[in-house]
Amino acid sequence: MSAVKYFIEQNTRNLKIDEFLGRELNAAGYGGVEIRKMPMRTEVIIHASRPGVVIGRRGAKIRELSDILETDFGIENVQVEVSEIENPWLCAQAMASRLARQLERGVRFRRMAYWILRRVMRAGALGCEIIVKGKLSSRRGRYQKFKQSTVAKTGAPAKMYVDEADDTAILKPGAIGIKVRIMQPDAKLPGVIIVKKPKSKKPAEIELLKPAEEVGDVVSESEDAEESFAGITGIEELRELEELDGLELVEDVETAEDKKAPEKAEAAEPEEKLPKTESESLPDETSTLEELKELDELDTPSDGGD
Repeated sequence: MSAVKYFIEQNTRNLKIDEFLGRELNAAGYGGVEIRKMPMRTEVIIHASRPGVVIGRRGAKIRELSDILETDFGIENVQVEVSEIENPWLCAQAMASRLARQLERGVRFRRMAYWILRRVMRAGALGCEIIVKGKLSSRRGRYQKFKQSTVAKTGAPAKMYVDEADDTAILKPGAIGIKVRIMQPDAKLPGVIIVKKPKSKKPAEIELLKPAEEVGDVVSESEDAEESFAGITGIEELRELEELDGLELVEDVETAEDKKAPEKAEAAEPEEKLPKTESESLPDETSTLEELKELDELDTPSDGGD
């Protein structure tokens, strides 16, 4: 068998297994399957939002699936594992399966599609698209699309960041096809500019001009000086200390202007007059008598005039 035919057979078998598990595990929120070929066994990892339903009571369901995979699909030494989906609202297969099961129960497709669309966007998806196609409300088939935000359709972003899944709901009028595309939250689209937050600035540190040891020496010297001057109480003691240290005490010399200032102040002050004694304040009795006599003479008319 050539390598091309081998890979075609393997992929065909994987697609059949995926369809089978999708039908069997609809109630468990089936989200896909991974098949890993190991040297001693083949691992089949089933992703589901409700792993307890896949395992079954005391592992009965998982043993049944293992027997079917070995007999019907020819997988040797199969080992079935169940992995829980962390966020089923971001899994396209789980959402398509849920929408199909609700349509089979009789729920209106518009109501259910809008509800799933809102829940997917609330979970953090960058975009979501739901397409429902078939005999929806009339005898003639048509399709309706429900979309919100951005969903890449072509190129590398569509392959890397878009999760796509299909499912089918069987109703009385006929089959209804469902396609769900979900743009994952970690998608990096070309041309989208992301501005990073600025880093917090650290407060500027004050640099000392002198090292800490020299600063400590200066502080200790100033403290010693303060302690030495603390006991000095008089100017004489200070002069003695200055003579001992070889310092000259400069006395305050009065300038010529300072000397003239008090002299001018004394000249400006009026001389205080001593109070007069009683002898100086009262007039002499003899002088007053003489003055009275002179006045009487002037008032009396002369004889020659009459």
